[in-house]
Amino acid sequence: MSALIQQWAAANGLKLPPAAPPGQLSLTIDRVRVHLVTFRGGDILVEARVRDLPSAPVERDALLQKALALSTARMAEVAAGPVVDPTASFLKLQARVPAQSSTEELDKAVSVIVNEVEFWRGVL
Repeated sequence: MSALIQQWAAANGLKLPPAAPPGQLSLTIDRVRVHLVTFRGGDILVEARVRDLPSAPVERDALLQKALALSTARMAEVAAGPVVDPTASFLKLQARVPAQSSTEELDKAVSVIVNEVEFWRGVL
């Protein structure tokens, strides 16, 4: 696990599971499951699932068009964006935290993701 994730967890009083995959941490905050994943270069990906995508192509495309329009409008305000998983079954939000960031910056990114997931769930 990255030193930054460990420092952030300690600063927030979180006990890390001994069997956690290296470079990863998953936790639930306010009913939102947040995943922290360390990239090879040390940057951290913060992500959370927003919702399942409809299986019907027309409904799925309409929802994705709405999500793209909303993300374009929010880009200037929020450094987190919607992403479709590789199997096109759900929509998630992601933000990237540079390796040299402080625990406060990681904490802010996690908070933004949690708040944004609530927003996105409300509008989609």
